[in-house]
Amino acid sequence: MSGSCIHRALACGTAMMLVIGCALPAVAQTAPAADNADAGVNDIIVTARKASENLRDVPVAITAVSGQQLTEAKIAQIGDLTSRIPQLVVSYSATQPAVLIRGFGTGNSQSFDQAVGKFIDNISYGRDQDARLPLFDVERVEVLKGPQVLLFGNSSTAGALNITTRKPGDDFEADGSAAYEFNHQEILVQGGMTLPIAEGASLRVSGMYQDLNKGPNFNVATGRHVSTDENYAARAILRLNPADGIEVMLKAEYDHIRNKGMVGEPVAQPLFIPPIFGYQFPEVNYDGRINSDNSVAPLFGNDFQALNNQTYQMDVNADLLGGTLTSTSGYRDLEMGLGAAGGQDVPLFSGYIGYRNKQFSQELRFAGKYGSFDILFGGFYQWEKRDNITVADFNAAAIGVPLPPFALNLLSLQKTKSYSGFGDVTYHLTDAFSIEAGARYAIITRDGNQSALAGNIVPNKNFGQGMGWVDLNPALDPVFFGFFGVPPHSFSGLHLRETHFQPQVIAQYKVNSHDQVYAKFVKGDKAGGFDVAYQGIPANPATGTPVIVEPEGTRFLPEKAESFEIGYKGITLDRKLSFALAAFYTTFTNLQTNAYVGSATVAVVANVGKARSKGFEWEFNYAPVEGLKLGFTGAFTDAKYKDFPGGSCTRQQDLDTILATGNPFAVCVQDLSGHRTPMSSRWVGTFSIDYEQPVGDLMLGGGAVLAGRSHYNTSANDEPLLEQKGYITVDAHLDVKAGDGTWTFSLFGRNLTDNRYNEYGSISPGTKDGLVAFPSKGRQIGIRAGFNF
Repeated sequence: MSGSCIHRALACGTAMMLVIGCALPAVAQTAPAADNADAGVNDIIVTARKASENLRDVPVAITAVSGQQLTEAKIAQIGDLTSRIPQLVVSYSATQPAVLIRGFGTGNSQSFDQAVGKFIDNISYGRDQDARLPLFDVERVEVLKGPQVLLFGNSSTAGALNITTRKPGDDFEADGSAAYEFNHQEILVQGGMTLPIAEGASLRVSGMYQDLNKGPNFNVATGRHVSTDENYAARAILRLNPADGIEVMLKAEYDHIRNKGMVGEPVAQPLFIPPIFGYQFPEVNYDGRINSDNSVAPLFGNDFQALNNQTYQMDVNADLLGGTLTSTSGYRDLEMGLGAAGGQDVPLFSGYIGYRNKQFSQELRFAGKYGSFDILFGGFYQWEKRDNITVADFNAAAIGVPLPPFALNLLSLQKTKSYSGFGDVTYHLTDAFSIEAGARYAIITRDGNQSALAGNIVPNKNFGQGMGWVDLNPALDPVFFGFFGVPPHSFSGLHLRETHFQPQVIAQYKVNSHDQVYAKFVKGDKAGGFDVAYQGIPANPATGTPVIVEPEGTRFLPEKAESFEIGYKGITLDRKLSFALAAFYTTFTNLQTNAYVGSATVAVVANVGKARSKGFEWEFNYAPVEGLKLGFTGAFTDAKYKDFPGGSCTRQQDLDTILATGNPFAVCVQDLSGHRTPMSSRWVGTFSIDYEQPVGDLMLGGGAVLAGRSHYNTSANDEPLLEQKGYITVDAHLDVKAGDGTWTFSLFGRNLTDNRYNEYGSISPGTKDGLVAFPSKGRQIGIRAGFNF
């Protein structure tokens, strides 16, 4: 479906629902509350403000999905949430996953903290690869939109994912499900069990296993369908109540993620400038076929993505002075590695990225209600150590260029400490009107080193050896300089210290007992750092600029966001219709992003002078009769760069620069000011319908979700050849359940329209402007069985 059709459909739907929304206050004043909440829209409890609250009472733009909904929809990663939460965009196709809210996220670099934070049980999962961790045995996923600075230890400038896992109760419980998807031969099994141990002590154990055996693309060179997945995870949570008013939670989790064969599909030929740039792809048809094999000399490369994560956590809640004192201690050990070819059918290039990230955090928080005041204050500390390794192997002899094989080795060790104090006070001036004001003050220090060095190719790179994949060789320094136009370097003693004051003010007015309007202002920061992929800037003869390789070049600035938001939430029509409306305006200064500029082989860090996102969002849930539920969610988002003169050029702009200068290594930059941000659609929306009715001792039901997006660009430089047209996907399910809910059998379909839309696109490393795209999965059809008792 064309983008214009999606635009008209969403615009008409938006207009209709906004007309209803404008009439809601009058209706809400007269509609009586139903005695039986099950007859209409169910209440949703969230913990976005570190307390259990009804979703419609929280003065924040937030969308929540329950664990039951995740399981029934076979959602095992946050990337699968996008069909339910259209403002959320997730792509796993890049070497670093991309997660965006309201058109903004984090650039494709392991150097960055995340603009869209991920928090599981109040522990920060702030590295890019954390987006790949599975969702299983989850109580709820909350997607908070806009800067989140006050109640989360690591501030997030674009939004946050607040994930709550299931905790053990007092009674025995067991649940599980198994699903099989036919087209990709995918198995997904997950489940959990709560075991009472003694009075005041219980244990919950849970786990998941996922095996996708037939990938959506076909690699002609290897004869295999790629990419494939094999993932598993396990978690144990022990709950103790040693005394009245004291609760202790101990958690341990292990996650094991493996992907094989992830390679971009060529969609545009590299510029043909022999002898240096003479390679051409075998084909550039966007048809689900790739032709790439690096498993030959001298690279013997593997295309894989691997991740191991360990989390250990202790939470203590104690009743104190009429409030609750909470301590959260967490330790994480995250190790990742990936190997990737550039989409070529000859052993020209192979890349490896890996890091080991160790993290300890401690938060102490007190919250209480005293008359007209609600107070919350506390302190946070986090220590983090990360070893980064990026290796780019080049074998120019594969295309007839007489250069020896060599490796670009980008190495960086970084240590970060973060200290912050925070406080928040809500003053209820009346029963209806309240003012909330708070702030977080943070001190962040970061120390490290960074190197770009020449070396020999280490073949057969795989997961887990770290520095063993590096073989430095100074004799190859002339090749390094000739290829990149800059000399090798090694910087040590890098240091930064930043302070950040991040305030937030919210005014809330309750129209009645279940409707509210609110206005919010917040300023948030994301720390600066050191670019692990810094290579330097080659000379530019046209301007007389010399080679620049200096320690200051590794530094990127902190990102700052300032946001205004207004919203209206409530429920009406005898509790049959719930609604949430919001409008927002957010500006970013020194937005952290990445670009391929000059001779850079991997994306380097850049700060955008200014960017902004503005728009409006809506969410309606309607339950007109028992058993029938309708949902309509959507947004209009206008996300643009306002001041970005140093963006990387498109393929055509690079060609024009080369023809004008006669220099195949000429540096080209473009002004992206006024351009839309990557992967940002103006219009997004979903429409869902679910219906179930008892038939004898059974419950029969089914439903469908339609999710649509208008056009967007998948590249970091607004490359016209990587534009994605608007599309609509359709998911559906048919269910048979036991009347008492003890078992379920379902037939499900995802992306029934078989849209292979482009999730991400970029330059193919090792080529001169060869472009590759990463298409999504196509149609999925499968069966699922579950139990719950």
